[in-house]
Amino acid sequence: MTRLLAAALALLAVEPQPTGGQTAEGPFKPDWQSLKAHKDPEWFRDAKFGIYTHWGPVTVGCEDAPQGGEWYGREMYLTNDPIFAWHRQKFGDQHTFGYKDLIPRFQAPKFDPAKWADLFARAGARFAGPVAVHHDNFAMWASAVTPWNSLKMGPKRDITGELARAYRARGLKLLTTFHHGFAWRYYEPAFQFDAADGKNFLLYTEPHGPTDPPSQRFQEQWLAMVMEVVRKYEPDMIWFDFELNEVITPQYQRRMFADYYNWAAAHGRESAVAHKFREIHAYTGILDFERGREDRLVPYPWLTDTALGPWFNRKADPYRTTENLIHVLADIVAKNGCMLLDVGPSADGSIPDRAEKMLLALGAWLRINGEAIYGTRPWLAFGEGPTGSGGGGGFSEGKDRSFTARDIRFTTTADALYAITLGWPEQEFTLRAVRVDGAGPGARVELLGHGLVSHRLNAEKQVIISLPVQRPCDHAFAFKLTGFKTSLHPSARFEQPDAIRLQPAQATCEGLLRAQVNEGRSNIGSWDDATDRLHWLVQVKSPGRYALRGEFSSAYGSSALKVTVAGQSLTADVPKTEGWFKPQFVSFGDLQFDKPGVFHLVLEPSSPEHWRAVNVYQVQLARTE
Repeated sequence: MTRLLAAALALLAVEPQPTGGQTAEGPFKPDWQSLKAHKDPEWFRDAKFGIYTHWGPVTVGCEDAPQGGEWYGREMYLTNDPIFAWHRQKFGDQHTFGYKDLIPRFQAPKFDPAKWADLFARAGARFAGPVAVHHDNFAMWASAVTPWNSLKMGPKRDITGELARAYRARGLKLLTTFHHGFAWRYYEPAFQFDAADGKNFLLYTEPHGPTDPPSQRFQEQWLAMVMEVVRKYEPDMIWFDFELNEVITPQYQRRMFADYYNWAAAHGRESAVAHKFREIHAYTGILDFERGREDRLVPYPWLTDTALGPWFNRKADPYRTTENLIHVLADIVAKNGCMLLDVGPSADGSIPDRAEKMLLALGAWLRINGEAIYGTRPWLAFGEGPTGSGGGGGFSEGKDRSFTARDIRFTTTADALYAITLGWPEQEFTLRAVRVDGAGPGARVELLGHGLVSHRLNAEKQVIISLPVQRPCDHAFAFKLTGFKTSLHPSARFEQPDAIRLQPAQATCEGLLRAQVNEGRSNIGSWDDATDRLHWLVQVKSPGRYALRGEFSSAYGSSALKVTVAGQSLTADVPKTEGWFKPQFVSFGDLQFDKPGVFHLVLEPSSPEHWRAVNVYQVQLARTE
């Protein structure tokens, strides 16, 4: 490795060196406290939905591969990876046909930026842009910083420039994404093959060991490539992958933020930077979750980056459903987020038919329901319904359960509250989270795409909505409430998807208690013995104060129960109910959890001498803070 590094350094001495230059003058200095003053733009909060494209030489290698390949420029050099054998069979030995030799195969004869822009605008995107450079370090623009670019090689076109003009012609904000910081690690296996001589270091990086930190030369090139795109194409938003914090050092992170913010300030632009790190987000930028999202309503705007299917086009891989895409979009927007959706074009530059079909279906839905999405802000709660999240954060999509028609997401504008049902409800349904505190003479409920629908208030001041016979669209349905003064219903905390629900099937029964199903509902019965008890394990994800209630029936007369958990005990009276199958909710009061964790909860008679049998349908906990 010493000989190889010496050869690379000799080349560095004669090659023109990229430089990010000094931090541009302006209001922002390259320190976190100065960068904290930057404000995220309102246009981003209004836009809600954008599209970007993973596309380049990687697509040539991976789209026909039987499996894997989205990190083709790395996987093709890993001898135990299936792509290694695939590459050798299709293209040749990695010593003589490396990634650099794949680039000329990327010709893109069907690339038509106007067609892409038209499709993405019809899909409902409000911002769009290319992956300007992926981990492969190949610049998809006319670069003077690196010869490894799309104008000099491959399609010999300024891909980013052509797309920038086409997207702006359709009124879209421009996004450019950067992934090339990982090139330092991405190509390390290539040093055993065609990158060993160090001649192509501007693509492969200079030869180095797997634990070596990124060189100054590499980071200067990294920053210079970012700022070249900024100055040439003036993106409204730039986005960075995981390597921003895992490879690039804080010095260069801060320089990048300061340079871009100062450029934007000098040009009167409302700029945004998205990244994946909470420790950086504490100071600046828009927090992004790869194939994941927040699991609750948060006060700051954020972003999900996800895809129709694979990141790069892979013919063998499945796509998600249109319904799932629409449901996830509504869930994201209700929690104060936006969606960045990846579309993987074919190597020839065309958009795959199945991608076009899904995008047009999404656009059709947004043409009817877009006023419940674009320009909205969150309500007091993001939603209600039985389907909780699989947990927040990146890569949490795989844990999701399918939404139901009982799941509702809320958004607002200055004069309306929107309730988006994630399915077609029953003939009538109740907005349980919404309390009506007043209604003007013109108060009304509309179903977008249909018109006015009937509604009434129940005794709890909740809105009950009746449905028309005909559905105006598919997948999800937006009801617009105007003329109402609303607040969060006191019971709504238990209706939130992140409420904790302890069901009969999860309980451990002590004594003769048994689970049963009556009139379609599970419950625990045969609680005749006052020494019997029920046990649950409760996972509390966030510390704080929680309200606790249970759903019980007691046909023989009033009774009383005690809950013990986390060193605290609460009791509640259970009233006599109209039979065993008409349970009522009973409040126990509040509990304090000082830390997250798994806790043992016990439910038992509070007064054995006065015990009357009780059926248990569920126990619920919900945050009150």
